[in-house]
Amino acid sequence: MAGLSTLAYAQARVQSRYGARAEADVWLKLHNIDDLGSYLQAAQQSPLRPWVQGLSRIHSSHDLELALRQKYRHHVDEVASWLPSAWQAPVRWLKTLVDLPALHYLMSGGEPLGWMRADPVLNAYTADQTNDRLLALRGAGSRIMVDEWQQSRALLSGWFLQWQDLRPKTMGFERGLRMFEHQMRDQFHRLATQQSPASGQDYEVLLDRLRLIFRRYAFEPTAVCAYLFVVAIDLHHIRSDLMQRLFFERGQVLEEDLR
Repeated sequence: MAGLSTLAYAQARVQSRYGARAEADVWLKLHNIDDLGSYLQAAQQSPLRPWVQGLSRIHSSHDLELALRQKYRHHVDEVASWLPSAWQAPVRWLKTLVDLPALHYLMSGGEPLGWMRADPVLNAYTADQTNDRLLALRGAGSRIMVDEWQQSRALLSGWFLQWQDLRPKTMGFERGLRMFEHQMRDQFHRLATQQSPASGQDYEVLLDRLRLIFRRYAFEPTAVCAYLFVVAIDLHHIRSDLMQRLFFERGQVLEEDLR
């Protein structure tokens, strides 16, 4: 009963956060603002305030991206703390989704980049030798993912195997969790195989599916996972908007300097 009451408490908290998300009219208003400083100022006065607070137009692209990654990681930790203890580790595992591209690069032997060393999470995996990076990942609780990587070079498959090992096998929750996993696999497969970047319409389709999962499996861990995936998409949207405006402004300054 204690576990069920904790899930009900988590659902109430998550429902409140979900209900406070920015609506389409907020995104549209921000989309029509070309200046980065003005965009951030408007976002500060919107439901996006928690995600953009502390960000400034004078920050570099790496600073902005790191701040967004950190905000997501901290939010996942916060949400996981609301759940029964058995579900905290699998929910915290969702934090690693934002690191998969960088981890793939580092596990493949790529030279660590400055922004990776500046990231307090990724820095742990930037040793000179690739084997040392893999050992660090193992020590951080990613043994199954690393084993799968070494056997098949399939990082995403390893991520799912690690997730499935972490989460409790509770029959009452399996249907919803399988549906959530299917949506994640489908999305990552699309991103990996499509020849052009995902469009806004692609993300709207995914959001609609996640909203359905969130409503259908309320008071289950599935709803919490769907919510956190929705938040990740919102932050991806913010990141995209910030980078477009930042690069446009920096490009204009460079062009003026070259005249």
